[in-house]
Amino acid sequence: MKYHLRNITIALAAVVATGSCQKVLDKDNLTAVDPTMVWSNVKIASAYLDEIYANLMPDNPYGTGNDTDEGVAYQKQTNDWFVGTATFDSNDDFDVYKNIRSINTLLGNIDKATFGQADKNTIKGQALFWRAWAYHRLVSAYGGVPLILEAQAPTSDLSQLQKPRNKTSECVTQIVKDLDDAIALLPESFTGEDVGKIDKGAAMAFKGRVLLFFASPLFNGLNGVASWQKAYDANLAAKQFLDTHGKGLYSPYSKIWDDKLNKEVVMVRRHSYPQDTYFQGGLIPLNWSADDVGADKPSLELVNAFPMKDGSAWDAMPRLYDTLFRNRDDRFYANIYYNGAPNQYLQGMRDENTYLWTYFNTVSDYDSPVGIEGDHNQVTSDPLWSNSSFYRIKAIDKNINKSQVWQASVDWIEIRYTEVLMNLGECANEVGKSGDALDVLKQIRSRAGILPGSGGNYGIKATSQEQIREAYKKESFVEFCFEGRRWNDLRRWKMFGYLNALPQRHGLGIALKPGQTGAVGNPKADINVIWNQFTYTVIPTDKQNFALKDQYYIYGIPKKVLDGNPLLTQNNNWGGGFDPLQ
Repeated sequence: MKYHLRNITIALAAVVATGSCQKVLDKDNLTAVDPTMVWSNVKIASAYLDEIYANLMPDNPYGTGNDTDEGVAYQKQTNDWFVGTATFDSNDDFDVYKNIRSINTLLGNIDKATFGQADKNTIKGQALFWRAWAYHRLVSAYGGVPLILEAQAPTSDLSQLQKPRNKTSECVTQIVKDLDDAIALLPESFTGEDVGKIDKGAAMAFKGRVLLFFASPLFNGLNGVASWQKAYDANLAAKQFLDTHGKGLYSPYSKIWDDKLNKEVVMVRRHSYPQDTYFQGGLIPLNWSADDVGADKPSLELVNAFPMKDGSAWDAMPRLYDTLFRNRDDRFYANIYYNGAPNQYLQGMRDENTYLWTYFNTVSDYDSPVGIEGDHNQVTSDPLWSNSSFYRIKAIDKNINKSQVWQASVDWIEIRYTEVLMNLGECANEVGKSGDALDVLKQIRSRAGILPGSGGNYGIKATSQEQIREAYKKESFVEFCFEGRRWNDLRRWKMFGYLNALPQRHGLGIALKPGQTGAVGNPKADINVIWNQFTYTVIPTDKQNFALKDQYYIYGIPKKVLDGNPLLTQNNNWGGGFDPLQ
């Protein structure tokens, strides 16, 4: 499924070619479309829907790790939320109402369309899904917003368009209703060029995500509107449906992003060269990139979070840095590139037959205003190295070279089967099914290559509900790193206290010991042999300590939005009178 406006042009051309013998010199404007034509031709209606996909379908998140504890930015950059200077103007997502208007226009006309009922149902089901998606984006950020469910007629009197905020619970009820209506209409799957459109399984999985979010501590179930039981039921239904349609955990973990349309894929944005590509330059070392630097460089907090091969925590043992690089679970090697890792994951590395070395020959300052400074090794001539000494591997196009970083074409998997399974397990723990919750964790760890151990527990020591809850938080951190989920997980679990206690993110300053040669003359040296030629120093990577405020869990309405609609009330956590928790 490709989301290009060119599809509209193609559809219009087909209508003009088949529906008119008018001479070319006739002066009718062939680029103008009578709105009634959209609902009389399934190709044009589908092209209209494609534009909604193009605007709302998520893509490979670029740099979102910089704004969580997953990653560090280049040269000690820290966002306003982390340092406590964010305002209600720091997050404005209200432009999504433009997409809601387009969706409402479609929904207001589709039942009157003159093409077949099956096509109408399929288009309507997708539109209902996207309206639920758009409102979830708003409501999960701000709490209740004005529920506009019909396309408002244009008018010069803007007061006729202004609506007050609905309660958060009312909005969530409508989101779930739209999803239920969509699920009833959507096909079980799409084929051919339509693969990637929203089908029944994707809508069911998203419903589980929505109910999980609002059941979590931040919104605490909204007085039963999104209880843990409802979230459990929705995720169980999604899992059972997906199971019967061939979905499941895909092995090995390292190939989830490389092998397109594998059984892990539930909701996906398709990419292909040259029609539909994206930029990945800042995600990879600059010497193999044409542009940009400093996006999603893994933090030491993330690196440390990956379990060992036997399932034990790396933090639980003496911090000998030979164990940082060996005997970790498979996800570590599929997500993290470390100093001298024997993984030529980029075309440029394969072309040069080299590894990436992130160490310094000497360090002059481990904590300068811009980060670590010194004489960087030239085995890898990276002029702007990672401030943490690590690089992201997940969802990287491994087959493009320096001149092609704008041509990455790895499909973006927005919802994986793993998420549905983990959501179900988290809900199971909250409704008293601890055995089921632990079984999910074992499945996830088994796929990650962790050994079962003599007790078959894959290193899991949790037994109580609280311990299992914490185990899910830790497992989600590593399983879904750099998938754009972490910030909302930190919000819904109300974990700002954990961030403030860090009180900064960290990297690892790696320096060559005096008299050692490191990888000079041997760019494919075995780090597991020469690891002890280096010193390893934990370094802070932020410009100041974190000072996140509880106020930030739910964003404030931006001033320009309030000024444009006097019927809106600011959230009470930002000094207004609206309670976003009702």
